[in-house]
Order: sequence, then C-alpha cells, then structure tokens
Amino acid sequence: MKIFDLVEKFAGYGFNKSHSAAYALVSYQTLWMKRHHPAEFMAAVMSADMDNTDKIVTLVDECQRMELTVLPPDVNTGLYKFTVNPQNQIVYGIGAVKGVGEGPIEAIIEAREANGPFSDLFDFCARVDLKKVNKRVLEKLVYSGAMDNLGPHRASLMATLPEAIAAADQHAKAESFGQSDMFGLLTTEPEAVEQAFADVPKWAEKVWLEGERETLGLYLTGHPINQYQKELKHYTKTRLVDVKPTPRDGSVTAVGLVIDMRVMVNKKGRRWAIVTLDDKSARLDVRFFPDMFEQFEAVLEKDRILVISGQVSFDEYSGGNTMTARDVLDIVQAREKNARAIVLQLEQAWCNADNVGRLKTLLSQYQGGACPIQLCYTHPDASATLMVGAQWYVVPQDELLYDLRVTLGEEQVSLTFH
Repeated sequence: MKIFDLVEKFAGYGFNKSHSAAYALVSYQTLWMKRHHPAEFMAAVMSADMDNTDKIVTLVDECQRMELTVLPPDVNTGLYKFTVNPQNQIVYGIGAVKGVGEGPIEAIIEAREANGPFSDLFDFCARVDLKKVNKRVLEKLVYSGAMDNLGPHRASLMATLPEAIAAADQHAKAESFGQSDMFGLLTTEPEAVEQAFADVPKWAEKVWLEGERETLGLYLTGHPINQYQKELKHYTKTRLVDVKPTPRDGSVTAVGLVIDMRVMVNKKGRRWAIVTLDDKSARLDVRFFPDMFEQFEAVLEKDRILVISGQVSFDEYSGGNTMTARDVLDIVQAREKNARAIVLQLEQAWCNADNVGRLKTLLSQYQGGACPIQLCYTHPDASATLMVGAQWYVVPQDELLYDLRVTLGEEQVSLTFH
C-alpha cells in the first residue's frame, strides 16, 4: 500500500496532459534536430554533459554509429564547448579535458583571437599567458591531442615543453626591457623550427592512447586493440559483432580489450565476475562463475587484451549475447601458445659491435620465456636464417616488441605463427 500510494501521488503530477504534451513537443523537436542537423545536435548534447565522462563516452559511441567524425580538442580551432567546423566535423571541447579549467582556455582563445592561429609550440608559449597556462596544463593539452598541430608528434612536444617555456620566459623578459631578439628567437623558418624540437621516438600507440584516456576519459583517435590486429586472426576468426549463440556443449573464441569488470559475491559467499570485452566492432559481457574466476583472476584486469573461449547464449535481461567463460589467455600467453617465433631482419651493414651488443642487452631482459627468436641475416653476397638457442627464448611482451622495432626498424620485426 505504501508503494502504491507513492505511485498514485506521482501520477497526479507526472502524467498530466500538460506535461505529456510538452514532452511530446520537445521529443519531436530534438528528434528533428538530430535528423536534420546531426553534428550540431550532438555537439550541443555533449556540451551539456561535459563534466560527465561516462555520458560523453556513450555520446561519442553514438556519433560513430551516426558516422560523424569527432576530432580531438585543438588549441587552434576549438572552444570551451564542443563545436562543429566547416567540414561538419565535431571538434572536442577543450573544457572537457581533465585538468584544464576555464581560465587557461580563456587565455588561449584570447591570444588566438588577437594574433591568429599558433604556428608551433614555441609561438604558443610566447603568446599565451604562462601564469594562467602552466606546465601542468600544457602537459594535459599535449596528452589530449589539443597541440597535435603545433609540432612533429606528442612525444616530441612533451620533451620540448621545458625548452619552449624557457624560451618564452626569456622572450618576455627581453620585451619587458624593450629589447628585441636579433637572432629571431621565435623564428618561423620551417628548418629552424624543426631543429628546435626534441628528436625523440614517437610514443607507442598504447602510450598516447592512455594519455587520451587520462585526459578525455576515452580513447578518441584510436583503440588499444589496433596494434594487435595483424595477430588476432591467429587466435580467432570471429569479431565480437559476429558472435552467435552456441549449443550447450559448443564453444567460441573471442578476443577483446577489458573495458569493465564487476566482481560480485553469490549466496554461498563465493566471488564471481562479469567482464566486458570490446574489440571496436562490438562489446560482449563474459561471465566468470566462481571456479573459473578463481582460476583466472590473475589475468582479469581492466585494459588487458584477453583471448576467451566459452559458450555463448542470448541473455533475456540485457537483450544481447553473453558468454560463459571456460578458458582464458592474456595476449602474452596467446603469443607463447600460437607464435612460431619473433623474426628479426638483420642487414650486414647494421651488424656492428655496438648494435649487436644493444640487441643482446635488450633480449636478455626478457629471457626465460617460451617464444623462440629467428634471425634473418642478409649479406650482399648471401643470406641465412638462424634459430637462436633455447637459452635466448623470450617472453613476448608488448614492451619487447616495441623496443625491438625502435632498435631495428618497424618493418624489421614480425611474429610468425604455427
């Protein structure tokens, strides 16, 4: 009776005709806007929920479903809120970058409107009030992608920040004394600007995507699973969007990034979990009942790439497919199980004592694994394929593959599979 009385009380207010008519009109208007002005509508909706990261993630997914392009924040074109550029693309609101408040954004826009777009990082630091836009704010802007157009790449921008800030301080002091820089400290010559930036390797995709997630709350310009696309076909033939229910004794293998994990306790006091996988094509909830959870708990972590086998069924409650896990491998275990070797292409000209020493030092840090190393050595007169001894078998971690590609070159390192 108490609950019914509450429902009855609300009905007297919530379902009257004047409200229903108004809601119907607003629903019609918003649907018309979404249909005829989709970019502007979605930009407005995201601007209204700028402080709610979870809501922004959902809205960015909706933009992708609507085939709308969402660009990273940009200090040269963006505003505090989400906007739409002349190409009908949504520009991420700088105000939605975590750790960047209204004061710094106002200072950036004021400097931009006074003298036009910023040409590079040094020009930006010289023209913006660095008392309002401090080093911490600049780092957040680099991580979010807001300064991508001001330098070679994010790693170089980050490494050059101290020098750019120091140059701007020196320039400001000189101006305060009425001095001009006779050598053109803030030169616009392309060659000089290029030399001024730190010459450092680009960040691994995993690093700059993690920067986006920290500052924006989501992966915007890519997806962590992208770097694994070439090898995923060796673990499964099925994308999450194509997963179908299986017979009770059937099984399917799915690969994805763990974006969420909920651990619960059943009536017997035993823990179980629901893990949400994402492979960019779709998402899939995977249930780990107590025995499976205890067995695989060590690898069940957010942001891991997992290869999971199990039975798939349709869940009436969620209205989608769910999997009951039977076996799990993380990406390193999957490589050790399926990879024949890490193949290194070595040119004779590269193989001097220093380079070979660096390679041995790098490989020694990952010794003790189950993945062989295969050397494809090329000499002007001949070539040979060599398999290293078992003592040099390695653990095929992402960091090893990245460091090998930095040392030898992107195309000189590959995985071969059984």
